[in-house]
Amino acid sequence: MTKEAILEKITDVVKIPMNDYVADYVKSGGKVMGYYCTYIPEEIFTAAGLLPYRIHGTTGVDTGEADAYLSARLCTFVRTSVAMGLDGTYDFLEGIVLTQACDHIRRGADVWRNKIKRPFYSFLSIPRTPREWVFDWYLEELKRLKAELEGHLGVVITDEKLADAIKIHNDIRERLNTISDMRTRQKPPVTGEEALSITIASMVMPKGEFIELMDKLIPILDDSEIDGKYRARFILTGGEFDEPDYIRTIEEQGGLVVGEDLCYGSRTFRDTIDEKSGGDPMEAIARRYFFKVSCARMVGGFTDRLESIKDMLKEKNADGILFQRIKFCDPWASDAHNLKYSLKDADIPTLFLEREYGVLAKGQVQTRVQGFLESIGK
Repeated sequence: MTKEAILEKITDVVKIPMNDYVADYVKSGGKVMGYYCTYIPEEIFTAAGLLPYRIHGTTGVDTGEADAYLSARLCTFVRTSVAMGLDGTYDFLEGIVLTQACDHIRRGADVWRNKIKRPFYSFLSIPRTPREWVFDWYLEELKRLKAELEGHLGVVITDEKLADAIKIHNDIRERLNTISDMRTRQKPPVTGEEALSITIASMVMPKGEFIELMDKLIPILDDSEIDGKYRARFILTGGEFDEPDYIRTIEEQGGLVVGEDLCYGSRTFRDTIDEKSGGDPMEAIARRYFFKVSCARMVGGFTDRLESIKDMLKEKNADGILFQRIKFCDPWASDAHNLKYSLKDADIPTLFLEREYGVLAKGQVQTRVQGFLESIGK
């Protein structure tokens, strides 16, 4: 199988929620568990015999029905995904697990619970600061989720099953990190659009089949490079982002995205779970998720996020930062303010982009990126 054929499969996987892999999985009797946030561990679902599925949207969705329940000042990602739940797009889900990742998703959770009605529903309360003194709170919430799944499915999630799930998900992270490392090259083997599609695919298809695809793709990538000339290399950061087409527009202007510090990007795979300590696998899972480089919902994590971006900029030999935020996203608006001054003080060129979910204002993005490239002399 060629690189192009594998990447075409990946593109097809992320285009629509009910992709062919998920359809086959459900047809064979498998159950799919949807979730919204990277603070909800996939390993628990895998250990329960479920397919973890990260909720994502598509372009051109009419949010009218969702807008009847949700304020117009809620971000369009939440309104789009809730609309897809209401119109039956996500009827293939056995259930949904949410958390107060932000006030917008918390409000969307009310609609999922009361109006969309899947067989299983759970809502996790996750602390808003990654500190040891509140870790037990988070761990107890995960244990409650585990118990709820056991009761719903009539299964026992043993330590052995959790250990096996940790191994599977670490194997995925290993492969994603391998591809990420290849992007440090002067001529990487994948574009930013392709890399983001690969990462999203890891969250919306059966894990074994994803690993098989990557084991075919990685040797090919190791001996290839992308076509085309690029004027600059960028790191993409900010809030929720699962739209490869948006990156394509950036790259068509000559700005190659070589890293994504995003919850659909490197924050999903950068850190692995300890498999060797022999301790409680639930605690190992919880520690990885709770103490990873945080997102903007976490109070007191800005310094770590800033250093993570700077490290990625250096590692990928990038020329600047692209910060994107969906309109009305409050947590990332705060980070945008802090980053503006911190990156300016560090003399790191940064372009701030505000957008709506699923609506690509192509001309505007082209103009902004072209202007940014010229402003940094590229």
